Amino acid sequence: MAEHGIDCWLIQFARETGLRADPLGYLVGAGVTWPSAFLLNGDGRTAAIIGSGDAGTFQGMGVWDDLRPYVQSPRDDLLDLLLKWDPKRIGVSWSASDDTADGITFGMYQLLESLLAGSKFADRLAAAGDLAARVRSVKLPEEVEGITRAVELTEQLLERMERRFELGLSERALQAQVHAWVREAGWKFSWDEQMCPMVNFGEPAFVGHAGPTDRQLQPGDVIHVDVGLIVDGFASDLQRTWYWRRSGEDGAPADVRRTFEAVKAALDAGVATIRPGARGFEVDAASRTTVAEWDFPEPAFAFGHGVGQVAHDGGCLLGPRWERYGDLPEVAIEVGNVFAVEMDLSVPDSGGLVGLEEQVVVGPDGARYLSNPQRELKVLG
Repeated sequence: MAEHGIDCWLIQFARETGLRADPLGYLVGAGVTWPSAFLLNGDGRTAAIIGSGDAGTFQGMGVWDDLRPYVQSPRDDLLDLLLKWDPKRIGVSWSASDDTADGITFGMYQLLESLLAGSKFADRLAAAGDLAARVRSVKLPEEVEGITRAVELTEQLLERMERRFELGLSERALQAQVHAWVREAGWKFSWDEQMCPMVNFGEPAFVGHAGPTDRQLQPGDVIHVDVGLIVDGFASDLQRTWYWRRSGEDGAPADVRRTFEAVKAALDAGVATIRPGARGFEVDAASRTTVAEWDFPEPAFAFGHGVGQVAHDGGCLLGPRWERYGDLPEVAIEVGNVFAVEMDLSVPDSGGLVGLEEQVVVGPDGARYLSNPQRELKVLG
């Protein structure tokens, strides 16, 4: 907080979080119904101002030093608390670029302004999105351990999927089988289950975020899978690629092999550039340059993104300086960041999609894999 010039952090100011989840709700400990304020002072004191009906949820939690249930309005308690703490800058969790740090809605911000109107704190509100992003993106060792477990189980799931491949199997049928396995294990998917796993046999109907089709696995198909799990609150996001050979083929055709090598080279170039202090756009540029050197079209997506509680976690984005990414590619990489690094390229002749995606954690000397990276194209059939 001191580094960001924040004396008091209003971590969450929200209502009806069961309807609209707050990305910083994990710091609060539970959901709320009525307008509620959760504050952390620079000296370590904490306070929660909550509707009286939510008091039972937070009593005994042991997180909030000063718990203040209210009936009619949070105004008096909020002003009383701020007068005692007297912060010069009150950080509010919002961000124009990072959705995981963009907690307060516009309506709640207006309500906050009305509660502070006429007080000396009315002009002391400041954006705390950068602070929120750092808290979320720099992982504790326990968080890295949780992500690693999710990755390991996802790799086991991918091995199970590989054993299920057979000619005539449809993309949709494979996804349905995976859904059954995941439900049986009690896990969740890292994104909308209609699109998880993403399965492509041969040339995909759509490159990007899309669900499976009724297309059946045929000889000569490139098989591409993108899947992520949430296990005990931590996410993974992995991609793997196989080739099902035609009759008489000893291995994959030259264009498929070359595409796989280009994907691997681009992945290696980006990972080698990851280090504390580097900017996200610099890492993306190393990968993007490698793609161009292999004479493939420029990728229409970022090289990497944070992974944590969800597949697309906050903080630094390993991406180009495009308007759609806001300021995230400018953010400096830090020790403890965990990224999904990825590259997807289409085979020039057949149009099959070759994609690899791994998880890495940043240490003092650079990136270390949490996943077991795919280094060879697996040939099946």
